[in-house]
Amino acid sequence: MNSARLFILAAVIGTWSVAGPHAFAEDVVTMPAVQKRVVTTVSAPARVQAASNTVLSASTAGIVSGLHVLPGETVQPGQTIAHLTGPTVSAESGRLAGDVKSAQIRVSAATQAATIEQQKFDEQLSTRDTVARVRAELDTARQQLVAAQSANRSYTSLATIGASEPGVVTAVTAADGQYVSAGQALVTVASSRGLHVVANFYGRDATVVTAGMKGDFLAEGTDAPLAVVVQRATWSVAAPGQLEVWLNALPGRTLVAGTVGTVSLTTSGDKRLAVPSAALVLDGGQWWVLVHDKGGNHRRHVVPGPADGGWTSIVQGLSQDERVVVQDAYLLFHQDFATRYQQAD
Repeated sequence: MNSARLFILAAVIGTWSVAGPHAFAEDVVTMPAVQKRVVTTVSAPARVQAASNTVLSASTAGIVSGLHVLPGETVQPGQTIAHLTGPTVSAESGRLAGDVKSAQIRVSAATQAATIEQQKFDEQLSTRDTVARVRAELDTARQQLVAAQSANRSYTSLATIGASEPGVVTAVTAADGQYVSAGQALVTVASSRGLHVVANFYGRDATVVTAGMKGDFLAEGTDAPLAVVVQRATWSVAAPGQLEVWLNALPGRTLVAGTVGTVSLTTSGDKRLAVPSAALVLDGGQWWVLVHDKGGNHRRHVVPGPADGGWTSIVQGLSQDERVVVQDAYLLFHQDFATRYQQAD
């Protein structure tokens, strides 16, 4: 009797061991990948800056004079920032002024000679060739005067450091009375023209940002957001995984250099392929789903996009109407872990 009971019990256990996985596979909960509107908003700290700063440098060696601007101060086009003085500047200025004076004397002498020669020619006391020669000498003297005056003006402008466009002083790297060499930076100015909102995005947020996306920039201390649009987005070489995004203000809106705040971008409301977020499994640094068909569950690597309201869009890896496991996906994904696990030595 006891032997019969043991035989029946063994048969039941064997039946469970065979039928169990099939019953479990049939009980799996799945849903198809469908087209759905998935709208999400990503945000990041941002700042307003020009595409490039203007560095005002010493065009020649000299002593800085009249440099009184400070960081944060606004400058206008044509505004004189400083002068370069000292023995070197004075000596060069004197030499160029002397060249101008000498050229003026030569022009005066050549003009007088040309006038006299023309009078002699009118009285038939000179030849046509002689008149042409003295006129050529006058033309040469005038050209030399123009060149000397141009050189003098150029050096005078080199000794004057001025702002070429409106902006805000961001750095002053020299002091009044300091001797500087040619090319040394004196003042850095952030231009007030061509301003952009610049933000850095990371991770999944970075993957959804594209040129043309619209959003808002909310400056610190304000309640009114500024409408902006993405002009360009580039991955950083120095910081892997960082997406640098440059945005323009929409027409009619004004940006102020140096302003900091938060930029928020909203993805397009167009329909896209999506699955319930519960179907996604993160394993080995990649996203997966379990695709279910007549043969059972199969792992599939996918690239997720924006998520909204429990749904996640799928950029790559799935086709419409393919069914994915949405309940206990993580457990089912790892149910054969023991067969893949290798005991450490």
